[in-house]
This record gives sequence, structure tokens and C-alpha cells, in this order.
Amino acid sequence: MLKQMRFNGEVVVVTGAGTGIGRATAEAVAELGATVVLVARTQSKLDEVKASIEKADGKAETCAADVSKEADVGKLRDFVQSKYGRAKAVINNAGNNFISPITDLATEKWRELIAVDLDSVYFMCRDFIPLLLKSDKPSILNVASTFAHIGNPHMPVYCAAKGGVVSLTRQLAVDYGPKGLRVNSICPGPTMSPRVKGYFDAGKADPKGTLQKVMLGRFAECDEIGNVAAFLVSDAASFVNGASILVDGGQTIN
Repeated sequence: MLKQMRFNGEVVVVTGAGTGIGRATAEAVAELGATVVLVARTQSKLDEVKASIEKADGKAETCAADVSKEADVGKLRDFVQSKYGRAKAVINNAGNNFISPITDLATEKWRELIAVDLDSVYFMCRDFIPLLLKSDKPSILNVASTFAHIGNPHMPVYCAAKGGVVSLTRQLAVDYGPKGLRVNSICPGPTMSPRVKGYFDAGKADPKGTLQKVMLGRFAECDEIGNVAAFLVSDAASFVNGASILVDGGQTIN
């Protein structure tokens, strides 16, 4: 099994790689021998992650892009195609959220979040599938959320977008599984990412209320999500296709 988890220099593209779950995922696949293409909007954050990976003797390349924009995704694809010619896996992690009841939610804010949380997955899958099909046992992993399966107060657009990610994932698994491409989603539960910590620090959410719903009684660390993500895009998970994997400490069973 350990041999099947090695990437042997194959290219893995990770969006939202500048911080949080994306960074942890990128570092995990790099540790397993992948050449990681780090993608985020902020070059300075990408440089920091690249330096961390290289310090641990890993391989990484950076490409600053806003994956909610079709043109940026096209440029990213062209970069990977010209430099490597193919990709082993794509991990669509870029995303955002905010708290607002739907009656207070402006149309432009709805579209802004749909763009980064759902449109980006569409753009990335559409543009990278041809490169993925050039590799042996390729895969796509789309990062959704437990809120694709359960509701959460005053987060209608986020829940709708992540539900869409799970449904799109399932459909692509149907369409491309016969061609050897696995497509899965991962649904993290409460995770102490920098963004979530910011909500708590600003008093926008109550950590005690969240923890009451998690059977393990704590938040996940980002690397606990990243480790599962790395496994799912490795050949060790070669018969997992169309799945929505909950990594939530028991949040959704309560």
C-alpha cells in the first residue's frame, strides 16, 4: 500500500494552496513524492508554501491565478501543459464563505461565492480533464463540505455551492470513470483553518456550539483533512470513484 501512495514525481495541481487545508494538502502530496503545482491568488503565500515544501526536500512550482475566472484557469492549464504535458491529479480546494440570511444576501455576493466555490470547479475540471487523461490512473478531488449534506444557519449560498460540488463530482465520475479517471469529493467538518479562526476571533461564530455537534469533541487540524485528500488522489484509493468522503469527526451522524 505504501508503494501505491507514492507519486514518483507525477504532477498534482492544488488550488487554494496558499493557506489552510490547501496548504496542508499540498505539503502532504509533496511528502509522498508529487511535483506539486501550487495555485492561489497571492504570490507571496505561494512562495512561502513552496519554500516549506522544498525545505522538506519536496518539489513544487507556483502559478498565481484566480480560479473563479475562466481566463485565469485557461492560463494555468496552458502553464501545466507546456511545462509538464500532463497531470496525475487535480485537487480543487479554492473556496470562500460568508454568513448572511438569504433575505439580506445581495445578488452580486451570491454570484461572487458561486464563482469561487462552484464555477472554479467547473472551469478546472473542464480544462484539465484532457491533461489528466494522458496519465495512468488519474484523479480529481473536489473539496466540498459537510454543509453539502446538512444545513447551517445563515449560509445559504455556501451550502448551495458545496451541494453543487458534490453533485458535479458524482456526474463527472459517471462520465469519465469508464475512461479511467476517478472523480471524488471530500467533505471536511469543522476545521481550525485560519479563516475559521478568524470567524471565532471576530465573534461571528461560536466554537462551543459547533463542537457540541462533533462526536470527537474537537476541531480538525488542516493536516488531518490534507492527509485524507492525499490518499484519495493516490493509487492506493484506485477503486474509490464518485464518493463523497466525510472527514468530520462524527458531525453528520449526530
